[in-house]
Amino acid sequence: GGLSRTRALRWCTPRTGRTIMSLRKLVTASAAAARRVSSSPLGSQRRMYSSQVLIHMGGTDQGEIFSDAHKAICGTGGEVKESRSVRLGGRFSQMFLVANVEKAAVEAALKDFGHGIDYLNVQPARQTTRDMKGPYCATSPLVPFVRHARLTVPWKRGIVDEVTEFLNKNGVTVTDLDEYRAGKDVVLEGFAHLPTGLAEFPQVSESDLLQSLERMGVKVLEFAKVIGQDPPANAGAA
Repeated sequence: GGLSRTRALRWCTPRTGRTIMSLRKLVTASAAAARRVSSSPLGSQRRMYSSQVLIHMGGTDQGEIFSDAHKAICGTGGEVKESRSVRLGGRFSQMFLVANVEKAAVEAALKDFGHGIDYLNVQPARQTTRDMKGPYCATSPLVPFVRHARLTVPWKRGIVDEVTEFLNKNGVTVTDLDEYRAGKDVVLEGFAHLPTGLAEFPQVSESDLLQSLERMGVKVLEFAKVIGQDPPANAGAA
């Protein structure tokens, strides 16, 4: 250990030796500064707020819930990044992806929230590209393959299965799908991700795909390219 270092320094010039010693001092000082930051209240706060939580809440539909829930969550100091809300069968279900907040703080804020809530779950989460209903980043290489789709087809038992299975067999992934009845028709609205040709599915002819859907009795109301948006100018600011 010490002997080998002494021999190594003998082969160095005085300038090289001083440079090495300066670098060692710099590394030591940097490590000490990092320890001081991590042990400070600010450092602890940064570690505490480094993750996101996913809130899933539901209950009996009792009128306007979303704005009150949003206000309660923001009252904890958290930032709502994404949310989904739906009413179905006399019940409501809402999901919030929240950053910069403690799990315990959210649970406390919503524990006695009322509004007919009988289900509340708060879990650590992360935001992924599959979460994004929009906008899509302009620099994403997947943007040219994303379509906003709105389809309608006369209802019959199993028709939704037929349409989605046809798309899946052609390598098209449908996300954030909304399904609802409009008179005698079923409306399907969501985002269709066409195959890029880089995985197991080859690229498909978009016109052939739409013609095949029409032959199945599907009316394509919209199948539009998604326009990516640039991130905010200060998105990378610390």
